[in-house]
Amino acid sequence: MSYDKKVIRNGRITMGLAIIANFIPAIYVGMHYDVMPTLSVILQIWGVVAASYGITWIIQPIAYYPTMGAAGSYIGWLAGSCGDIRMPAAAMAQKVAGVEPGTHEGDVVGTIGVACSVLVSASMITIFVLIGSWIIPLLPESVTNSFSYILPSLFGAIFVDNARKNLKAGILTLAAAMAILFFGSKLGINSGILTLLVVLCGILISRMFFVAARKKSSET
Repeated sequence: MSYDKKVIRNGRITMGLAIIANFIPAIYVGMHYDVMPTLSVILQIWGVVAASYGITWIIQPIAYYPTMGAAGSYIGWLAGSCGDIRMPAAAMAQKVAGVEPGTHEGDVVGTIGVACSVLVSASMITIFVLIGSWIIPLLPESVTNSFSYILPSLFGAIFVDNARKNLKAGILTLAAAMAILFFGSKLGINSGILTLLVVLCGILISRMFFVAARKKSSET
């Protein structure tokens, strides 16, 4: 418990400082060139961003927390690329170490995985910023078009790895997700809302199987 309290306390401090630091370049540029936007413009821009990505502010913390834990979540959201790099790194680290997500051991290993991914990605980004601008245009279009499938492939692999631990829960979650997306799209429901429903449905199904397994073990 003391570990979690320290993580939350330090996480709030570092995230607060990061939020303040994010505004420093914009404020400097605005003051230096005297082009500071009005409050109404800022709110309008924020509204556009919230409409596009606001649903992920709810979905991702709920979906990623069991794997990344508190410390990993703070590091992941501070470093960025939480969905496509940090969460898969935490999941793979837990798999290699043989620990379960949601446990104290899983939180520690997941945090180590996230921290290592930050070190590696920061190094790779630096390299690709320096040399990638002239390498990527040389790649064939079939290769560059495949980049859009990287994130779905990562999450597909993570889902299969977790689903095989409980095939019934995995199959039922997949079927429920397909039904939600199919009927939801027919009804014209926003894709962000559908994603949130899929995540919540997966949580409820996993919880249902967990409770049933615990009840069965207590009876034997």
